Amino acid sequence: MTTEPGDKRDDEGNDEPVEIPVETGEEAPEEPAAESAEQLTERLMRLQAEFENFRKRSVRERAEWGARAKETLVLDLLPVVDSFDRALGEAAGSPSLSLDEAGLQGGMMLVHKQLLSALAGQGVTPIEALGEPFDPNLHEAFMSRPAEEGETPGTIVTEFATGYRMGDRVIRPTKGVVAGEPESDSEPEVGSEEE
Repeated sequence: MTTEPGDKRDDEGNDEPVEIPVETGEEAPEEPAAESAEQLTERLMRLQAEFENFRKRSVRERAEWGARAKETLVLDLLPVVDSFDRALGEAAGSPSLSLDEAGLQGGMMLVHKQLLSALAGQGVTPIEALGEPFDPNLHEAFMSRPAEEGETPGTIVTEFATGYRMGDRVIRPTKGVVAGEPESDSEPEVGSEEE
């Protein structure tokens, strides 16, 4: 049993502090022991390592966000490149162009070249597909047709939309026609017996 000072009046009515007995079953807990210098140093080093990992992860995530934003912009520009490709293909197939039309075609070719150059500056490169074996990681088969003379089965024979890479990543596969097995010249007759 211990005693604590209190604000009780004694029997005579005086307002002087009086000791009040207090019973406790346990001793008062001691203050937690202070960490040693070695433990504090270890804890500080762990916190430093965690902060460094956080900083590196933040830098990596920021770079990934930038790459995704650039990829989105490039994907928005690729239909413009496709339109230039189609327009230039049509102009090249025209047998006779007037002087004005030839100048327009030359201007379109220049703009097309500049656009491809700007994309290449951002790490965007076209995927070469014509005559290449079909690879589902790089190509999307629009359709298949029998291989003609000089074509290898399983290769891309016509390209509808050029595929592009950004660095090592395919951002759009090439869309094209794949050559299948060649048709045989003699078709077997089915159920044609003379009676």
